[in-house]
Amino acid sequence: MVRMLAVTNWFEAVGTIPFLMPLTDAAALDPEHFSALPPDQVILCVTRAMCADTMAREKLHDLQARGFRIMLDWLPQRGEQIGDLDCLFGLDCNAGVPLGAVDWLHKSAGPHLAQRIADPTGFDQCRVAGFGWFSGSYPLHCSSIMPRHDGSSRTRLLKLLGLVARDAESRELETLLKQDPALSYQLIKLVNSAAFAHSAEITSFNQAINLLGRRQLQRWLQLLLYSRQQDNGEFSPLLSRAALRASLMEAFCRHSGGSREQQDRAFMTGIFSLLDVLFAMPLADIVKPLNLADDVLAALLERSGRLGQLLTLTAHAAGDCALPSPDALLAGEVASEVASEIASEIASDIDPNTYWHSVAQACRWAIQVSREA
Repeated sequence: MVRMLAVTNWFEAVGTIPFLMPLTDAAALDPEHFSALPPDQVILCVTRAMCADTMAREKLHDLQARGFRIMLDWLPQRGEQIGDLDCLFGLDCNAGVPLGAVDWLHKSAGPHLAQRIADPTGFDQCRVAGFGWFSGSYPLHCSSIMPRHDGSSRTRLLKLLGLVARDAESRELETLLKQDPALSYQLIKLVNSAAFAHSAEITSFNQAINLLGRRQLQRWLQLLLYSRQQDNGEFSPLLSRAALRASLMEAFCRHSGGSREQQDRAFMTGIFSLLDVLFAMPLADIVKPLNLADDVLAALLERSGRLGQLLTLTAHAAGDCALPSPDALLAGEVASEVASEIASEIASDIDPNTYWHSVAQACRWAIQVSREA
């Protein structure tokens, strides 16, 4: 794992996002293994057996003194020795908040991690209990309690995507944009952002569309489907998931020799692969009016074709639990050995280093999208 971090320049790619490093063997606590790691960005996830070992506990104490944080995946029992380690907690919350967890969570500054959260109800319970980081399959069930925004607004977004897909004239896009004040405002705000800095004064939606460009407009609308769904102002758990899938699909397609057009279709496949969860509707009904290419439809509806294979790889690479919040990154869930094996089977032209580089860059982009949403 340390080699993977070095090869991919992981910390340079994801910035200051903490990296959770699972350790299961006391031999892994050799100080030399950590000399090249930034202590403020690494959290060591240790086992109960390691903390029970006096020598291992001393090494953990030394690492903590150097700035590494320690995370436990269990709650210490009365009389159990963990020394004077000041620990975070990363607990299995699949069956709800563990008994006695709240007291321990308040004894440490945190943030603490709730793992394997199964549904939105469990997420709410964990948040109230004092957890600050969250992971699990709960975003894939969020449609059951997620606030529904204006249905006509959703329809306009889908219509806009359909118009862009068939390269409609700008005046058609402009007409539809004028029907949605919030969407119009967000478009002008985006074009005026630092990323599209220019000196000309924007005098029309047509000008804004041309300044943004069709390719960027399409991607912005795709992401907006997810970010607008959370009209209560809270972070959308599906946004980062969809953004990660889209970025990974594009990267895998690029590294396997795909053209720019093929990369765009790969990105679209990734971003649309969770629309059924978002809208709680059959995916076939949602994508029908979008005039999508046949290979995109085959990948989305049947997981077939080259894009279907890459989508399978992407789903495993993302672990379907990646990026639980824009402020935490879980090494074990962002990618796994299983995903690496699938990469070699499905995309033999994606070598391990390329695979991990793609994961790191996709995580960075998904985090950025989530924070700016």
